[in-house]
Amino acid sequence: MPACCAQWFYNLVLLPLLRIAVRVHARKDTRLREGLERRREVWERLGNSLGARDWQQPLLWFHVASAGELLQAQPVISRCVAEGWQCVLTYSSSNALRWMERPGGIPEVLAADFLPEDTIFNTRRLLGLIQPSGIVHVSYDLWPNLIWEAQRQGIPQGLISALVHAGSAREAKGFGRALYCSLYEALEFVGAVAEADQARILRSAPQHQEVFVMGDTRCDSVLERRERLSPPEFPEVASGKFILVAGSTWPPDEQCLTPGLKSALSDHPDLFVIIAPHEPTEPHLQAIETGFAEFQPKRWTQGEDTTPQTRMLVVDEVGLLAGLYRGADLAYVGGAFTTGVHNTLEPAAMGLPVIFGPRHDNSHEALSMVERGLAFTVQTPDSFDAMLKDLLKARKRCQELGAQAREFVEAQAGASAQATQRIGQWLPKS
Repeated sequence: MPACCAQWFYNLVLLPLLRIAVRVHARKDTRLREGLERRREVWERLGNSLGARDWQQPLLWFHVASAGELLQAQPVISRCVAEGWQCVLTYSSSNALRWMERPGGIPEVLAADFLPEDTIFNTRRLLGLIQPSGIVHVSYDLWPNLIWEAQRQGIPQGLISALVHAGSAREAKGFGRALYCSLYEALEFVGAVAEADQARILRSAPQHQEVFVMGDTRCDSVLERRERLSPPEFPEVASGKFILVAGSTWPPDEQCLTPGLKSALSDHPDLFVIIAPHEPTEPHLQAIETGFAEFQPKRWTQGEDTTPQTRMLVVDEVGLLAGLYRGADLAYVGGAFTTGVHNTLEPAAMGLPVIFGPRHDNSHEALSMVERGLAFTVQTPDSFDAMLKDLLKARKRCQELGAQAREFVEAQAGASAQATQRIGQWLPKS
């Protein structure tokens, strides 16, 4: 399918269908609905933020999908700002908004907001408002009209930390491959996370002249954050205990964990468990508390109310997880019983062995750690129970695996510097 046909099909068929699907799902999904509502005033907010722009400096526009990709962009943004370039950031999901609303956020960016709907009109208006010197797309969230229109206007673009899952429609035959061929060909360069991603991208765009392996900038982000973090103050009841942190969990994760955790808590008096659900809504928190009632769980914000019988904390705040990992001995990372595992680099960088569920092929680092025996995947409550018992009986081995996991992450540092150097070819030094 020629590129012009892909553009026609996207704008006249696929985009209207996507618009309908989003609005239908937004009726039940509060975060999706929030994103739609906040996009209504995005023009005014961006206009006000961009009023502080220094027109003597080049401006880079970074786009990310969610909080995970924001972490991939963060170290590159910091390096670009240090070079004297201004940066703006757009994102697609409310998870990124939540991250930006945390204390600190990414203070270096001039503006940060939702990306408006990907219509030709919106894209031209946005490019006219921002007038970027270059656009950096992060990981996988490629918005077709934005890329095509930026190419038409001669604005250089690149993709960093590019990730393509095995079996993705991006490399399949037909419309998916044609669409992504036109998108990749519009980019000046594509920096892939690993050789497998590079190969999949080249299957879609075999004529592209600059598709290379750069690694994952998230490694730099995680390592830099590690140096700034201190463990939160754990309650006295957790002092001296073997601490397991189950982070970013969803109900299917908890269904797998609960029998094994109950058994381990009964058999190992020195075990202390902290569960940090991905979405700490009141019903979710109550469900966890009810499931572990015999161990007298307390919420993180009620940590001062713990008793000697308290064996568990349930985290009811966001933004604490990386610090919790730093004070832990073992980690379970959620998400791999739903759409895909969440951030496994954070606990590994903190020196923890990591356990997660079956759906982890969305994460290059998770696959690599499993191959090296530094992380473990479980599929059933029984397999988690057996895995946890083995690790609790071999504490020294647990420490050794954690140290190896930390070395694995540290060995991958440097992707952000490489990305910044390549982006710098677009721009003059200030």
